[in-house]
Amino acid sequence: MVLFWFLEMFFKGSITFIKTGLFLPLFLFISLAILQLLPLPPGFIKFISGNTFDLYHRFMPAQTPGQWLPLSIYSQASIAELFKLASFIGVFFLIINKIETKKQIDLIINIIIFFGLTISLFGIIQKFSYSERVYWFDPAQSAGSPFGPFANRNNFSGYINMIMPLGLGYFLTDMPLAKRCIYGFSVGMMSLALFLSLSRSGIAVYFFTLILILVLVHFKDTFKRESMTAYIWFFLVFCLLVFMMEAKIILARFSTLFKEQAFFVFGHGYSWLDIIRIWRDFPLFGTGLGTFGNISAMYKTSPAQTSFSYAHNDYLQLLSETGLVGLISIALFFMFYFKSVVRAWFKRHDLYVVSLVLGGLVSICGMLVYSLLDFNLHIPANGLLFFIIMGLVYKLVFIPSGQNYIRMQGPLGNGI
Repeated sequence: MVLFWFLEMFFKGSITFIKTGLFLPLFLFISLAILQLLPLPPGFIKFISGNTFDLYHRFMPAQTPGQWLPLSIYSQASIAELFKLASFIGVFFLIINKIETKKQIDLIINIIIFFGLTISLFGIIQKFSYSERVYWFDPAQSAGSPFGPFANRNNFSGYINMIMPLGLGYFLTDMPLAKRCIYGFSVGMMSLALFLSLSRSGIAVYFFTLILILVLVHFKDTFKRESMTAYIWFFLVFCLLVFMMEAKIILARFSTLFKEQAFFVFGHGYSWLDIIRIWRDFPLFGTGLGTFGNISAMYKTSPAQTSFSYAHNDYLQLLSETGLVGLISIALFFMFYFKSVVRAWFKRHDLYVVSLVLGGLVSICGMLVYSLLDFNLHIPANGLLFFIIMGLVYKLVFIPSGQNYIRMQGPLGNGI
């Protein structure tokens, strides 16, 4: 899609982008990822990342003296991760630049919500019929803990946790009672599927998103606080009832949270303290985007750890792979994003815009919290949905009230 978008601009002879203020930090991050892939003189690598040079000297002693080598310890992994991330960023800017009507936004959001309902119903059915087989025909135990179309229940919970707040946001818009019941049922089924998945981190993040919605509704005058708060509390009560259905199993899983490994592991994944050790050895530029699975075995200290492709903490993995330069670039991107969106949201009074942006912002915040405990943003389906929602929220918050056609105003400016 991004390729055809650029080809369209090329053949029209006019390359235009809507100004967002978000391009610079992403450009810095992509530039860093490209720099990690460029062959550099050994002396220069030794100067800017001495431990990278030492790794080459230990494992490639014959090539270290004269051959130019990249900062990434495994270029193929870095290339794959760079293309994946570039596709996410491309779709984000594609939505901001090409979505032009409220009808288009409404269509995309409805597709997301009802697709979430579909995979939730699929997961519920699968739960009670051959739950150990993905799509029912995979060999038993071929996936560790499958749920629905996902090979891991935590990845399902991450995906559905982005959709449920969006569904609640749509539920809060002005609509007939019959239609409201449909969206209420959809969010309810997704909630049920989440609890049946028995994902500890997913359940915790879901309660966080519900509380966050309640807080934001309270501080926004556009909502009729009494009725809207009652709607949200209805979902809280529903979730508590579902929780009681599986209370023993869920509580048993939560009880093992700090027993399986050290506190910093949060019950699964790679030790946070070991990741800090990786970062200390590669502080500025990291080991290379996507290379955590290649370096992690050298730093593990717990016998409970085996082989990990991901750190179960996206921020620490990002720090180990791209160093301070990469982490600061991504932090600046989210800081600029939230600053512009939240400031614009508090100025809006259109119930449709306010409600959907509320749901989208909570979806984004929920996934950012989830990233402390898992690696959902490394799963292509989850990462892509995350950037789609980010693009929709950014576009939606600047829609002029009472217009069906979007003409960007304010910080977005005109096409350049």
